[in-house]
Amino acid sequence: MKFIKLIFWLALCQLAGLVGSEAVMENMAWYNQLVTPPLTPPNGVFGIVWAVLYILIGIAAFLALKNFPKENTKTAARLFLVQLGLNACWTPVFFGERNLLAALILVLAMLMEGFWLVKAFYQKNRWAGYLMIPYMIWIGFATYLTGSFWLLNR
Repeated sequence: MKFIKLIFWLALCQLAGLVGSEAVMENMAWYNQLVTPPLTPPNGVFGIVWAVLYILIGIAAFLALKNFPKENTKTAARLFLVQLGLNACWTPVFFGERNLLAALILVLAMLMEGFWLVKAFYQKNRWAGYLMIPYMIWIGFATYLTGSFWLLNR
């Protein structure tokens, strides 16, 4: 049963990443015409980083929420689902809608809500909290990039 729960959380995280993949592919020409901020990684880096991060946060969710749906895990589960929802919305907004300001607002919400999520996961399982740290670092970097894209291209 534990293995099935692990697969569930991993798949749910990967699904969040797949939501916007078509918007990215359809709008790469637009993206490549934007003025890019310093420290922007090559395009190929994003997919690799996100694949690894989704695995890490899937494992973190499994560790923190292994007793779900018991009452003491519901807050952490809600925070996690909100984070995944925000995450899933960012790519269609940035690439699909080409709305850099709305994408900036979303990533700021992800960053703020993410701190609550890390705390909630840490309280459930120390390793779950630790596994969220690379994600939060990347969201901080994504906030810089999104804000810079908005400032340079408005």
